[in-house]
Amino acid sequence: MQRTIKATTPDKAVEFFRLYFGKEKMKRYVFGINEYAENVARIADVDGFIDDFTQAATWMGKPVYRLAAVTPDSLVISCVTASFSISALCKLEEAGIRQFTDYFSIAEASDGQLPQVSAIEETRNDYRLHAAKYAWIRQRLCDEVSLDVFDRLMDFRLTGNLQPMTAFEYAADRQYFEPFLELRPGEVFVDGGGFDGSTSREFANRCPDYNAIHLFEPSDKMLKIARAKLADVARVTYHPLGLYDRPASLNFDANGGSASRITENGSETIMVGRLDDAVGEAVSFIKLDLEGAEQSALTGAKEHILTDHPKLAVAVYHQPADFWQIPEYILGLRDDYKLYLRHYTEGWTETVMFFIPA
Repeated sequence: MQRTIKATTPDKAVEFFRLYFGKEKMKRYVFGINEYAENVARIADVDGFIDDFTQAATWMGKPVYRLAAVTPDSLVISCVTASFSISALCKLEEAGIRQFTDYFSIAEASDGQLPQVSAIEETRNDYRLHAAKYAWIRQRLCDEVSLDVFDRLMDFRLTGNLQPMTAFEYAADRQYFEPFLELRPGEVFVDGGGFDGSTSREFANRCPDYNAIHLFEPSDKMLKIARAKLADVARVTYHPLGLYDRPASLNFDANGGSASRITENGSETIMVGRLDDAVGEAVSFIKLDLEGAEQSALTGAKEHILTDHPKLAVAVYHQPADFWQIPEYILGLRDDYKLYLRHYTEGWTETVMFFIPA
């Protein structure tokens, strides 16, 4: 259900920036503890950070407070940008805080003093270069919901205005699973980026008469957790492998939780390989959420896509060009797919594009 938030117009954001980073004697807080909160605290003399979940008493040499302890006349910048951006603003309003704004707006008003969230800045850069590609993929979307999702995401990503995101809510329980998938008995599911097994568990609950689940997770720690979580789930094959376009040994950052990814500076070494090599049977549904490695994984699944014509649920939010490069690749293999777009958080994360056999 769509919620209302206190809109921050560009003029209001500039005025808030002047107050927050000025010399007036006022209490200044940052809501959240992350890299964006750090950006704010580096150029403003903040009185502390607000976080109702951390056990830390201080951060960056400043005290950490519970929201209930902050007085209503304080100035607060919410640095919650990924999953609960709207809920964070609603909490500030419910707490009686009279003057607050979000990081996206204040970065816009900072004239370069605060870096914009990378997903916003990178989308702008890519859109300038490939506007026609974005127009093309919008035309390929096959329902009104997808068009609305696309328009809201592009509005948000191109302007930094959170207002369009009030239509979304955090919905991890149904991510990757929509009615148009029409799951049937006999499904063979590929869980690419299986993490702790939650998605495979959800699949098994929604499609109890499946034939097989192939769970791919390169982290030994997370694979062990997934095995325990799915101990009572039958017909699961666990692949200690990351999906990619070739067999290789790569560096992996395993400290990002569900956002763990392949990176040059990763402290862990993982094995990666092609889906076409790892799974010999025909597959009917492939889910890929690989923190930016989706395009490589699709290249390694080329024969399955060509031969099996599976349903696909692919994360397209990690890199802006994925919005058009991923469908361009898949439709270049087979043009007989219907495309849907859905979004599952209040911020820039968790956008999934679905490819349903026509």
